[in-house]
Parts: sequence; C-alpha cells; structure tokens
Amino acid sequence: MIEVRKADELVRLFSLKLSTELVKLEDLYGRVLSKEIRATRMQPPFDRVTMDGIAIQFDQLLGKKFNICGIQKAGSPPLFLEDNNHALEVMTGAVLPMNSDTVIPYEHLVINDGRAQIRPGIDIEQGQNIHFEGSDYLAGKILFEAGHRINSASLAVIASQGITHAEVLKYPQIAIVSTGDELVESGKPCEPWQIWRSNSIAIQAELRAFGVPEKNIKMVHLVDDKNLIFSTLAELLNHCDTFIISGGVSMGKYDFVQSVMNDLGVEEVFYKVQQRPGKPMFFGKNKDSKIVFGLPGNPVSALICMRRYVIQSLCYSFKMSRDSRLVKLSEDIVFKKDLTLFKAVNIENQADGSKVARAIDSNGSGDFYSLGLGDGFIELPAEQNVHKAGALFPFYSWSGLNL
Repeated sequence: MIEVRKADELVRLFSLKLSTELVKLEDLYGRVLSKEIRATRMQPPFDRVTMDGIAIQFDQLLGKKFNICGIQKAGSPPLFLEDNNHALEVMTGAVLPMNSDTVIPYEHLVINDGRAQIRPGIDIEQGQNIHFEGSDYLAGKILFEAGHRINSASLAVIASQGITHAEVLKYPQIAIVSTGDELVESGKPCEPWQIWRSNSIAIQAELRAFGVPEKNIKMVHLVDDKNLIFSTLAELLNHCDTFIISGGVSMGKYDFVQSVMNDLGVEEVFYKVQQRPGKPMFFGKNKDSKIVFGLPGNPVSALICMRRYVIQSLCYSFKMSRDSRLVKLSEDIVFKKDLTLFKAVNIENQADGSKVARAIDSNGSGDFYSLGLGDGFIELPAEQNVHKAGALFPFYSWSGLNL
C-alpha cells in the first residue's frame, strides 16, 4: 500500500503521451494547444476609435466650434481631415481619420446644423478614446503557449488573427468497463438483490465535463466471467488508450480484474492506496504505454478515485496544471486513522466574500447520496488526526464545477 502523494507521482509518471491533430477554428473551444500560436499582425492593426463621436486635431480645440465634414464608419478606409477647423464624425471600431488625434464622444457635445461644440465643464485630453496601433502586441508575439486550454476569450483572440486551424493534443480513446452480475442497466427490471448501474454513468460524466468527446468513450458492462472479461479486455486493448474499470479489483472470489490484467501483460504500478475511501485501487500499464485504472466497485470510492486520479492523469497528459485548489475548512474534522481522508463538502460563501468548505455527514462508504448533495471533496492528509477550522486543504469539484 502506498501513500496518496506517491500514487499521484506514479500517475503523473505514466500519463499518456498524446498525439496531435489539426482542428478547425470553430471546433477549438476546450482543446489544448500542442504548438504555440503567434500573432499574424499587430493588434490593433490601426489606430482604432473606441467611442462614437467626432475626431479633431487637439491643437485646434480651445474656444472652437467644429464644422462636421463627413463620417468615418467602421470598415472603411481612413478619411483625411483636411481642415483643422473641421471635424469628422467617427464610429466605434473605425480607423482614426488621418490628420486627427483626439476623439470627443457625442455625450460631451452639442451638435446643431452640422456644427459641434463641446459642452461646458468637459475636460479633453489629447489622444483620448483611441486604441493605438500595435499597443496590445506586435506581429510575431507568442499569444498562447503549447499547453494552453482554449476558452471563449482565447478563441476570440485566435479568430482575430485570421487563423483557421490550430494544432492541438488529441483526446485519448477511453474504455469504461463496469463489472458485476448484480448490475443492471437503467430502465431495465431490477430484482431486489440487484442494483442499477451508476458508477459508469458518473465516470462518463466526469470525462465529458473534462472535455472528452462522446465518440472517444466506449462503455462496456461485463458479468463476473473470467473468460469473458479476458477476451473483451484483450479486444479493447487494441483500440483504447486508457481503461477505467469499475469493480472486480478487490480480494473477492469473483474479482478477476487483476489476474486478467496480468494475463494480458498489464504491469501493476501500484495496488492499494493509503486513503479512505478508495483504498483497493489498481493502476497499471502495458508495454505500449496504455494505462489501466481499476476503481473499487463501491460507488463513493469509485467516483472519488475517478476524480482524484483519472481526471488528474488527463491533466498530466494534457500538460495542464494540477486540478484542485485550496479552500478553508469551516470546522474541525477529527480522523484518527493513518490514512488520507477524502471528505465530501459543500462550498459556502461567507459575509466577507471568502469561501469555506463545510463537511457533509455520511452514512459510510456506501452512501453515495451524500456525494450527490455536495460540490466536491477535500483531501485531508494522513499526517494529521485533527484538521483545524480555517486551515487550507485541496478541493476537487464534481464534473468541472467552477466554484
């Protein structure tokens, strides 16, 4: 049995080496760049008007009324302000007319019969309301490094450079395999001694929240038949990069996953982690660097291990930062086992604007209803028995919630 910290290090060490693909602009949201993106031209590419109003020469400002001699609209070539006693109306986003250097917004003007006059008490500064050429960045600047995950804002920046495609890391092909005679598909008749499958659905939801497309996820259920488990996993090993197996990894007489993995050439990296819940977790790899997570069948253990290790493995594969943040504990938690404790919590907003984690009572490791009531879980280290209110601990949210 190994510590959580060591398990995390091994998951990082054996994370997938992902290949790349070229993806069109409209499909880039949520993808992770495998190659830097540079500016194709400076931004802004011209002196850009930032408010509707008039453009003038600042030197001609004092005590003057301006005759309006034309309109500079967005998307048109620049006009020339030929007479400094005149002004050009300008629209937001338009190029600044040549021979002008200041923009006065309409709300600071009185305009009558084609003549504009500044309202009393308005201070004007030279160069105001102009977004100057190249002031954001110049052509050739690295806008986003490899490893950047594209959000709506960065997508807008990429589009503004006229870029139609970008090179990103490919999502892996992932198999979710649930095992057990007791599991029944939702909607099907369920005997009193059976349960409807839930682990695989929750695991799939976590993958989709991370961004893995549905087409990259294969879901399979297997009864407790060693030969069937062997043949099915052997076939899946030909097509998938990551395996998430729910159930069959403990010490029961019908827990065949570990022996089948061994028969298929999957080397055990670790089995059992010093934690609660989720101690009987398996992690392995084969000669082709494909990785296997054997999660406990217990729903609480399965989902916490999924969130803590499998999603973390994806973060490492995509070279993203650690997938947790620190939150304050709202009250003391006492846990007198030499184990890391994963505790379901809700995140609450305080009067001062801070956020704290409040523990959720649970009816044991089989009570996954308590997980459903929470926003995620915190990680409390094995080195302490008393975890004090106000102390900071890593927090993992469910299904990509941004709390």
